[in-house]
Amino acid sequence: MPRCIDAVIHNIDVTNFSSSWSDGLAFCALLHTYLPAHIPYQELISQDKVRNLTLAFQAAETIGIKPSLDIEELMKTDRPDWQSVMQYVSQIYKYFET
Repeated sequence: MPRCIDAVIHNIDVTNFSSSWSDGLAFCALLHTYLPAHIPYQELISQDKVRNLTLAFQAAETIGIKPSLDIEELMKTDRPDWQSVMQYVSQIYKYFET
């Protein structure tokens, strides 16, 4: 996994690009590292999937990264498409790390 992901996940066990990202906390943790004013990470809980995903996607949009994932679709599964998740995380990585 990219260094930015491995180094930032706040008490979240990220083991893959699918289920590890399904509740939105990993997206929030990643973006909180770069945009702490946009993500109140200490207030987030895994059960509030809609809020977590909304905050993450809105934060990414402030820097021009459009969500390639759909919250409604993500709500229907605990195993989102790993390729879509990887593509979105790659966009974040490229913006901040290259």
